[in-house]
Amino acid sequence: MSQTSGGAAFKEFIAMLFVLTGVARATRALLWRDRVAILLYHDPDPATLDAHLGYLREMCDFVPLEKARTPGQGRPRAVITLDDGHIGNADLLPVFIKHRVRPTIFLCSGIVGRARTHWWLHPGAKKAGIERLKHMTNAERLAELDAYGYRQDGDDRATGLTVEQIEAMRPYVDFQAHTQFHPVLTRCNDAECENEIVACKREIEQLVGNACSHFAYPNGNYGEREVELVKAAGYTSARTCDVGWNDGSTDPFRLRTIIVDDHASVRWFAAQLTGIPLSFRYLRRGGWGGRFPQF
Repeated sequence: MSQTSGGAAFKEFIAMLFVLTGVARATRALLWRDRVAILLYHDPDPATLDAHLGYLREMCDFVPLEKARTPGQGRPRAVITLDDGHIGNADLLPVFIKHRVRPTIFLCSGIVGRARTHWWLHPGAKKAGIERLKHMTNAERLAELDAYGYRQDGDDRATGLTVEQIEAMRPYVDFQAHTQFHPVLTRCNDAECENEIVACKREIEQLVGNACSHFAYPNGNYGEREVELVKAAGYTSARTCDVGWNDGSTDPFRLRTIIVDDHASVRWFAAQLTGIPLSFRYLRRGGWGGRFPQF
């Protein structure tokens, strides 16, 4: 058995335990209750997302992002979000319509609608080491990527949604902000950080013709500076990668989430909905209390 297949088998075993022992059901009763789970995907395939949403419909109601902190009707609720604006998200439109879900897709405004590549999908990033690059200052990261032929504002292989795809999805999808080029904001200087936050809002509004009110911190990295800049830019909320559920007491600029494996089986998806696997993963990397590990 390969290491990859062994890991998948272990996940399925753990997932089975979560379901059979009642952990998944207990989590819904004790923690989810009448609160809102904001689920975070990136680039799932339509069949996987269809299976996930079909499973969710049996246990919760779907609500849009702006309802993440509002009182409910005594039943768990879920918001579906996707980060980055991957070109593959266009194939999900029939799934959204089928399940009557209005998801939020957080777009990198400097990448979508152009022949540009999300930096971590460039071959040079993989050669240099994506996680290593994330720890560098923004200037250092761009300089190293430049040596591999990557230009964040230059034409390349298009990995983001096209203008035409965004226009077709606009009646069914809420498009919001995820910076221009997806840097790690905490590794940016003040001017870089502010520009990524402010310019993205303006560019998203120009692209979709609607107000851009919600922000998602790239890679889950944020601090007090980032929160204050997001507030000053005129956003009304910001989603983190911190684990948890949301209600009226949640800080709107620190909305919690549950990251979902884009390729998860329904059983592993059920386990992930408890927040436990993600919390343990963060804990191993130094993140306490469900807080996303910060650099």
